[in-house]
Amino acid sequence: MLKKSVVTLVAATVLSTAAVIPATAHHSTGAFYTDERVDVEGKVVEFLYVNPHGQLVIQDAAGAFWVGEMSSVLGLQRAGLTKAKLPVGTNIKINAQKSRDGSNRVFVRLIQKDGADVYKNEPEA
Repeated sequence: MLKKSVVTLVAATVLSTAAVIPATAHHSTGAFYTDERVDVEGKVVEFLYVNPHGQLVIQDAAGAFWVGEMSSVLGLQRAGLTKAKLPVGTNIKINAQKSRDGSNRVFVRLIQKDGADVYKNEPEA
């Protein structure tokens, strides 16, 4: 009986840990360089104000599309960013962490519109 209880406890621990690992990894910025940034200027094509992460798509002057991952909706709200502040067609400039895979996918740290910051998400030092 004791052996069966121990096996059950170990199995439950392993399964619960395995369930948490993907969730933790999903909320990581590990897919992006911490020390390599890119500045992109362009027009807002789409702004998804959704959980688990907001997503911003912009098109630069050369026609390239950039997909920016952002904080959760709560994080965006705390930073003062609403969907109404970035309607489609708005000219913006972003500063973002570059993707480790070399794609145009980035993690947005700063958004400027008309020279003013409308979103800032810098890690604490």
